[in-house]
Amino acid sequence: MPVHYVRAEPASAAAPDAPVHLLVPPMTGSASMWIDLVPHLRQLGPVISVDLPGTITGHTGAPYRDGPRLGLDARFVPAFVRQLCLDGQVVMHGWSTGGLVVALAAGMMPDKTRGVVLVAPALPWRLTSPAEALAWQTLGRLAVAAGPPATRIMLRLAGRRMLDAKRDAIKDAGTISGGRTDLIGGDPGRVSRAQVDLWLDDVEAAREHPERLAGTATACASIIKAMFITQRRTNEALDSMQAPVLVLWGSDDPLVDPTSLMQHARRPNWTPRPIDDVGHLLPVEAPDLCAQAVGQWLTDLGA
Repeated sequence: MPVHYVRAEPASAAAPDAPVHLLVPPMTGSASMWIDLVPHLRQLGPVISVDLPGTITGHTGAPYRDGPRLGLDARFVPAFVRQLCLDGQVVMHGWSTGGLVVALAAGMMPDKTRGVVLVAPALPWRLTSPAEALAWQTLGRLAVAAGPPATRIMLRLAGRRMLDAKRDAIKDAGTISGGRTDLIGGDPGRVSRAQVDLWLDDVEAAREHPERLAGTATACASIIKAMFITQRRTNEALDSMQAPVLVLWGSDDPLVDPTSLMQHARRPNWTPRPIDDVGHLLPVEAPDLCAQAVGQWLTDLGA
């Protein structure tokens, strides 16, 4: 299976023995979707950004019949690291749903993991009442089981139109300046024009393979299941992580629950770090602040 990734060598200021920083995008994204973060992370060491298998906009092969799943993507990461034969340990970064991917992957490769950076991660949310918990265990299970097949059919039929809508939405976001959005929070106008153009290129490439869009239903269902239905199993996996963890999120991000993230960060060796006035696009809206937080955390660890 062909695997697509982007590699950047360390800047001259980086320590000779600096760990490799491995970037894992959201499960439906691509290696280039947070490329603006790479120049900043190069100050800390080599950087590799990888496409997960079978994503909408990525260029890695699509080996899964019904689309990506959380567990399959998590197992892909240590296999990719082994294939690269990297010397020393790696610091793994996961953005959004990619956060849960790298968290599970770190548990599979403890000897190779120097640390884990979870950026606006999709971790289990707190359930505020017994009724809510029961609803997820009953209606939620039914929805997750029945939803993907029907959604895949719809996406196969309407995939190209949905990609056109996504392209138009990205173009609109790229023209915003000084404005905020309720959908992702923060100020999308801070994202560089070059990064927006890369997103548009990804969507144009995806239009050649609209059938891949159907796999997003399976990917989303696997994440929802881990976050809300099989929370105990997911939390046990997070508890078993041996590497130190940095949790980053924007204070203006409507797609995360800060209370839940703070609860997760009570684990030993976990460090919470909210960044003010930034939304879900944190690593490209404020890549300098994101990298500064990582650098300070590594310094505190003595890495």
